[in-house]
Amino acid sequence: MDKRKEKNLSQLMVDVDALVEDSDQLVKDAVLEHRKREKIKNMDMPVLWTQEELYEKKIVFTGMRQREVLNAFREVRIRLLQRHRTDNMVVLVSSVAADVSSSYFSFNLAATFALDQHKTALYVDCNPYSPVVEEKYVAATIGSGLFNYLTDYTVPLKNIIYPTGIERLRVIPSGGSSDAAAEFFNSKRMEVLVAEIKSRYPDRFIVLDAPSIQLSTEARILARYCDHALLVVPFGKVVADEVLSAVDAVGKEKFAGVVFNN
Repeated sequence: MDKRKEKNLSQLMVDVDALVEDSDQLVKDAVLEHRKREKIKNMDMPVLWTQEELYEKKIVFTGMRQREVLNAFREVRIRLLQRHRTDNMVVLVSSVAADVSSSYFSFNLAATFALDQHKTALYVDCNPYSPVVEEKYVAATIGSGLFNYLTDYTVPLKNIIYPTGIERLRVIPSGGSSDAAAEFFNSKRMEVLVAEIKSRYPDRFIVLDAPSIQLSTEARILARYCDHALLVVPFGKVVADEVLSAVDAVGKEKFAGVVFNN
C-alpha cells in the first residue's frame, strides 16, 4: 500500500473513532435526559391547589390575572439562569430590613421555577424566628422539619421533604424555632444536607429562605452554601448603607441583585 493510501486509511479510522465517540455521547445524553424526565414524572402527585386557593395564598401561577406580577418573577428567573447557565442551583433569599419577611418572594420564586414541566424546585424554610411553611405552603401533615434533621441524626432526609399544592414543587419546613440555629447552620450536617438535595435531582432549583440579615447572623452563614444571593429591599424603609452592608454580608461574588418589595 502506498503512503498516500495508508494516510487516507489512517485518517478514515480516526474519523470513524470520532464518530463512534460522538454517537456514544449522544446516547449517554439522551439516556440522562430520559432519566431526568422519568424522575419528575414519577414524583408523588399531591392534591393540587385550585386557582382560588392560589390567589388566597398569594402564589403566582400561569394564567393569573396579575400578569405583571408573574412576569416580574419570570424576569428574576431568567436573570438567574443567565447568570448560572445550568439547571441546578441554590439561591439564598434574605430581607435587608429586620421587620420585613422574605418568604412571599422566596416561595413564589421557587413556584416560578416549578412552572417549567422539565424542572423541579425545593423551598427550604431556614427562618427559625418566623416559620411560615407549616401554616401556608404544605399540603400534608408535618412531622419533622429542618431543625429536627439537623439535631437528630436518626431523621432521614426523605422525612422532612413535603409536597405542596403545586406540581414539581416541594418544601422543607423549619420544624419549629431554635435559639441555636446559627450553630446548626454552621455544622457539617447542614453542608451535607444542601449537597444532597442539590444532587438528588440534576435539574432542581433550591431556594433557601433565610432570616433578615439585620436580624441575625444566620443569613451570613447560609450564604456559604448558595450559588447566588438575592436581597429583598422594602421600598423606602432602608438606606443605601444598609443595602451595601447586606451585600458585603452575603459576599459580592454571590450577590445576584436586589428585589424591591412594597
